[in-house]
Amino acid sequence: MKAKSRTVLWLAFGTFAIAWTWVAATAGDEIPGHFDASGAVTRWDSKWSFLGPIGGICLGLTLAFGSARSLIPRVPGHAISIANHRYWTDPVNRAEFDRRISEDLEWLGAATALVMAAMTAVAGTSTEGSVDTWLLVAPTVLYLVGVLGYCAYMIWGGRYRVPQQQMPQ
Repeated sequence: MKAKSRTVLWLAFGTFAIAWTWVAATAGDEIPGHFDASGAVTRWDSKWSFLGPIGGICLGLTLAFGSARSLIPRVPGHAISIANHRYWTDPVNRAEFDRRISEDLEWLGAATALVMAAMTAVAGTSTEGSVDTWLLVAPTVLYLVGVLGYCAYMIWGGRYRVPQQQMPQ
């Protein structure tokens, strides 16, 4: 059975692909390429000079995050810097480490694809010289809080804590 994180990563990319396709089909020839802090458009781009790079970036990031399951096991143990290094790089425990870190990367990739979908949709639906600031702030804040919270969980929340019964005496 595939991990839930991998499924969510591909669903998030699918959400981005839907937003991208919708903007490609419905937006005018020019769409906002940049907003200032008040939501005012400060640069207009051609639709394809916006959609081409953002589509390529999201696809590339999704493939990078999605390939973690095949790439992480190839990283030599001495290149891994983590608390309890000896435990997690021991051949007995390495597969579990590889699984956990791959899942973590997939969750982070899913969050990244979703924020890119939101920003693509905002840019693609903006036909005037500005947007409501909350349309830019809300996805950005949710993304930052989510990613920083998940990283805190990874670092301090016990995700990589050595199981109590395996602690060295």
